[in-house]
Amino acid sequence: MRETGRQPEGGEEPGRTFASLLHSRKFFCLMGAAFLAYANISVFFGFYDHLRTMAIDPGDYGLLIGALAATALVLRPLISPFFHAGNARPLLFLGTFLAAGSLAAYSLAEGFWGLFLVRVLHGISFAVVGAALMTLIVDVIPTNRSAQFFGYIAVVTLIPNTLVPPFLPFLDTLLGGFNNILLAFAVLTLFMFPLVWAVDGKGARHDGRQQARSLTLAEIGKNLRNPRIILLLLSMLLLYSCHALVFFFLDGYGRSIGMAFAGLFLTLSTVGEIGVRVIAGSVFDRVDKNRLAIWTMLGLSLCYLVLAHLSGKFLLLALGLFFGLGWGIAMPVFNSLIFDVSPQRFRAFNINLGAQMFQAGFFLGPIIGAPVLAQWGYATIYQLCAALSLVAVVLMVMTRALPPVHASEDKAPS
Repeated sequence: MRETGRQPEGGEEPGRTFASLLHSRKFFCLMGAAFLAYANISVFFGFYDHLRTMAIDPGDYGLLIGALAATALVLRPLISPFFHAGNARPLLFLGTFLAAGSLAAYSLAEGFWGLFLVRVLHGISFAVVGAALMTLIVDVIPTNRSAQFFGYIAVVTLIPNTLVPPFLPFLDTLLGGFNNILLAFAVLTLFMFPLVWAVDGKGARHDGRQQARSLTLAEIGKNLRNPRIILLLLSMLLLYSCHALVFFFLDGYGRSIGMAFAGLFLTLSTVGEIGVRVIAGSVFDRVDKNRLAIWTMLGLSLCYLVLAHLSGKFLLLALGLFFGLGWGIAMPVFNSLIFDVSPQRFRAFNINLGAQMFQAGFFLGPIIGAPVLAQWGYATIYQLCAALSLVAVVLMVMTRALPPVHASEDKAPS
């Protein structure tokens, strides 16, 4: 019998239905904490303009902008094995303290090295907050509504990126500069403390003795030898790398062909992402998720191919909506598949690895895209995205072809 990623009807654990989450204090506190965590990242939409006001070599801007993401990218997979149900809450307190402190420290930083150290500290705080939050969130995910749940998490983390940047010019005038905006967001971040305090850690569905300890090297090795996990992570890396190539290069591409509508394209894609997750999120768990991922990646491959041969502004805007629908389905479905195929003990670790594929994709995307652009032009970038999406399809077909996991294989080593 082939594993399809589809949950059996009636398979929800008592007290873990999706409807029960709407009455769960822990759920709403964790979603509120996630919103605040991403709000203190979205405020850096105007960071480049702030750097131009400082006595820093423009050649160092890229390093300063990327320092936060690079730190989190390296650190989060290293620390994730040490996070578990027993320590995630105090570590989230620590991460929140570091996040608020780092936001306040921007106003004290002078010169390249001062700002670089603050960016690294901010990256450390983001890695700790992200890993701790995901460890706590995994415990409340309904087992046969995981795709819908991940879709809602993604909506919560998208909202700051939608709401905060348009208000930055107003906040700049009101508060008197970017550093004062960051101080205000440092105060806002402090509201994570009561939210984390309200997460009492009760109601865990797992064996507390086994879960309240760090993963061992033997356990991590066994987990990473699971071909399903590796194939899914590679597929996610390809998905996010292609997404990054649209995000970073679309504006230049649009201008090169006389269609400067990248901002509206990204707005429509965000509307598509949020809309499909809110309206159709419950459907994701009622179908074969592996097959849904395959067809979605095929659809995205076609969208990239059309984007590479764009012929009109209305087609560009329509593609924005179609890309949003594709990304809006693919991202939660891939996370759900990782959740479904992971033994309970490895779920938080594997979901954190999945989150790192997003960071890695946005790191690799520009590295891949820049030389391709220099050598062959914008159209080739999106032809490459179409090909990489087809590679992801092949990986998902390989995942589908693997033999089913038996109960004896689904246990962590003792």
